Amino acid sequence: MTKKELVIIAFLLFTGCSIWAQRDYRKSYIITNEQDTIYGWIDYRGDVRNAKICSFKETETGQATDYTPSDIEAYRYTDGKFYISKDIGSADAPEQVFLEYLVNGLAKLYYYRDKDERYYIEKEGHLFELKSDEREVVIDGRTQVRTVKSYIGQLKATLNVWEMNSEIDKAKLEHASLINIARDYHQYACTDGSECIVYEKKKSPMVLRIGPVIGYDLSTVIFWRPKGYAGYWKYDFTPSSNFTVGMNINLSMPRLNEKISLQLQAMYTKNSFLYTYEFPGLLVEIDLRSKILQTGLAIKYEYPKGKWRPTLAAGLATIYLPDDKSLEEKTYSIINGEQVLYRNKNEDFPTKFMYGFGILPGVHYYIAKRQIIFLQLQYQQYYKRESVDYPSNKIRSLGLSAGIYF
Repeated sequence: MTKKELVIIAFLLFTGCSIWAQRDYRKSYIITNEQDTIYGWIDYRGDVRNAKICSFKETETGQATDYTPSDIEAYRYTDGKFYISKDIGSADAPEQVFLEYLVNGLAKLYYYRDKDERYYIEKEGHLFELKSDEREVVIDGRTQVRTVKSYIGQLKATLNVWEMNSEIDKAKLEHASLINIARDYHQYACTDGSECIVYEKKKSPMVLRIGPVIGYDLSTVIFWRPKGYAGYWKYDFTPSSNFTVGMNINLSMPRLNEKISLQLQAMYTKNSFLYTYEFPGLLVEIDLRSKILQTGLAIKYEYPKGKWRPTLAAGLATIYLPDDKSLEEKTYSIINGEQVLYRNKNEDFPTKFMYGFGILPGVHYYIAKRQIIFLQLQYQQYYKRESVDYPSNKIRSLGLSAGIYF
């Protein structure tokens, strides 16, 4: 890889990281420690950052101020997630964080994410963590690690309603299950008609989208052959353009981050590349004809607002040329200006697998929540060195593709 190519890759990755770091301010409000409500705009991030920092500004174009859990009582995105400041540490080691408020009833339910997902339940001002523990047990003389659902006992002790014990025994350490238990407890124990409020907006922990893709590619090939004991021949083929077909698979985890996802792409095409060179009295044509399978795994950013949403993906890519004897070399003798076929031979292309990277800027258009038309520009570059003494064989591809997610 040349210095120029490294500079281009570094620039593209830097640009991608800058775009990924862009802030997403949404209508919201904060509640101060003096119980005043101030309306404005708050930067929308993933669960981990939202638990630590609230970046707030009173106007959309104003200056932002970062609030910690010690600075304010709570904050909420309008008709969205609600965060409240709580101390989840101990008397000796306090730890103030923003917990996501899931249920506000006689029993309050909270969610917090750092390295793992954690849940807390609060009743009559007492806050308890709901968790599973791993314990070593000895079975038939062998020590094994077993998961103990400690949260089951904690829920029973906190709620103290034996009629709910069978429901609690089936509880899972996840949003839907714990929300149902907190809501059912309120309906059972409430005697003053107060409302149980569920703040959590239902989001799938994982969203999988699949869509067909069609495109058009322009590709180039460079490969090398040894030239006796005096270096290498460079074969720089003429570009080849072809239609491509394939499939995109997009995997996102909205609870963790609504803007970042993983994209897996597989594209199929047939290419024909030609290289010619001359010796005195000889003309050589080398034709590379092969099916080509391109695959890539990329991290993808999507701007989270509007029907038209810019995207940028970057990641690893591979290319596979499955055909044997795909390299046809014809040698012509030039006699009195006429070309006479002197030799015709077929051989394998030096490599079947090549590895590299891809940069894919694009745009999504939302027809509906689940139906998305996408258009993306694709630049991929692949390398393979046959030995440490060889320069790298190289394939470059620039294309435009379109498809639809379902």
